[in-house]
Amino acid sequence: MAKEFWKCNVCGDVHFGKSGPEICPTCKNKDAYEGIDKETAKKKMGL
Repeated sequence: MAKEFWKCNVCGDVHFGKSGPEICPTCKNKDAYEGIDKETAKKKMGL
């Protein structure tokens, strides 16, 4: 499985990995990540 970008639907935290974290390390919400494309991830991270 290839790594992808994931975004927390609650706080907007962006993660790069095989799946989104079960619990967001920033806002502590559970199962809040959805897959996003590379360009959206760049915008969210201010790049």
